Amino acid sequence: MNEAINPKGWLPGKTANGTLHLNWGVKAGNHIYVAGMLSLDPYDGSLVGEGDVTVQTRRVLDSIKEVIELAGGTMADVTFNQIFLRNMDDYHAMNAVYVEYFKDFLPARFCLKGEMVKPEFLVEIATTAVVTR
Repeated sequence: MNEAINPKGWLPGKTANGTLHLNWGVKAGNHIYVAGMLSLDPYDGSLVGEGDVTVQTRRVLDSIKEVIELAGGTMADVTFNQIFLRNMDDYHAMNAVYVEYFKDFLPARFCLKGEMVKPEFLVEIATTAVVTR
């Protein structure tokens, strides 16, 4: 049976700008699927780090970490990340933050240039984790 993972106090599938129609995470057996995270304050839906891919990447990964931990996992359980960058010139800056979160084990991933839902978003990451303990 699937379990919705929505951290307490986070806007329930909504941002200040509208409804997203999602759960922030879904746990299916020992798999955790985390929705594509943008650099939003999860409590009020406001943009975090306008124009700064480093700040935005950190906010995105902190959100992912919170969902995974609420589902009973850790960042060491992450097996796959789907990364979208608005501008590939931000690749190295995003990676500098990314490796801080995956020091002991680098998950499989892809990174594509993508048009974001709004131009102020510079990075989006969706994650899959598998908890084996």
